[in-house]
Amino acid sequence: MREETKVDLGSVQIHKKVIADIAAAATSEIANVKLVEPDFKYSVLELFGMASHPAIDVTIDKSDHQVSLEIKIVVKYGSHIPDVARQIQDVVRDAVERSADITLKDINVSIQGLERGNQ
Repeated sequence: MREETKVDLGSVQIHKKVIADIAAAATSEIANVKLVEPDFKYSVLELFGMASHPAIDVTIDKSDHQVSLEIKIVVKYGSHIPDVARQIQDVVRDAVERSADITLKDINVSIQGLERGNQ
């Protein structure tokens, strides 16, 4: 599925993978946060060119063309999780709006784990 924008000379289509890559790049700049690592299923899908980013799900509502994200992360022990989640939402929203001119409906942050020590 692609987000499509009409311009004077035709249309511009932005693939969901591009939106996920923008969100991943923005999230990677935040301290004490890592995106969830790919699993076996992702590796197989990637071989066939069918994988998006393993830690970011992009959903486009077909009825109103609104874009939502779910970002799966691991947070370093001792971090204030609500602040980290809000920071991710703010940074990702700004990056996607600036890069793709897309206003996101939802940015859901799912804490999948806790990293302790120097792992």
